[in-house]
Amino acid sequence: MSFATPPAARARPSTVSLASTLLFVAAGLEVISVVLQLLYANKIAEGTKRVYEEAGVQMSSTTGVGIGSTITVIFGFIIIVVLVLLGYLVGRGNQVARVLTWVVGGLALCCGVFALGAALFQSALWEAARDTNSSLPTWDRYKEIVYADVPGWYEPVTTILGILLVIAIALPIILLALPSSHPYFRKEQQQWEPPVPGASPGYPPQDPPLPGSGQGGYPPPNV
Repeated sequence: MSFATPPAARARPSTVSLASTLLFVAAGLEVISVVLQLLYANKIAEGTKRVYEEAGVQMSSTTGVGIGSTITVIFGFIIIVVLVLLGYLVGRGNQVARVLTWVVGGLALCCGVFALGAALFQSALWEAARDTNSSLPTWDRYKEIVYADVPGWYEPVTTILGILLVIAIALPIILLALPSSHPYFRKEQQQWEPPVPGASPGYPPQDPPLPGSGQGGYPPPNV
């Protein structure tokens, strides 16, 4: 009879621990971003409406901007939940979560980089729009109107949050691909152990019964 012992608890590599922590950090950064979006999205939408009204372009409402802000908030909440789940499961050595971190993290990273790039080139895009509609205000005037009711720290804080979020998502993707992280996600096999003497019937083997001893079907000796 053989015995199988359960595998010993695996030591979690520092690369995996750091990756799991960074996923939680990314979720926290996204929470802050969503909260700021909820606080100031309507004010930015109203400011955008005033820009076009000043340029003589009438907007019936800010519904379109509001819908875009709502979609952004909903998407943000989904990202938060996904990041928390991935951080938890990666820390427990779940291989599926590791693969999903590469997939979902890669998509989120692309979106984050695109958002940062759009913010950096926003002024150039606005000036290009002014070339087709000269009634639009200058970029400085645009920002003055749009962010009139928004604190001055809003823009730099949201930019810093975007940069930190990109870093917090990019690093786990790299850390989980390092060779030191591979063994932690391999499925452990139960180890076989040879039978222990005396632990199973018939071990150790017994000497055969002697004739006349009354054992093993031999008749007992005459008395």
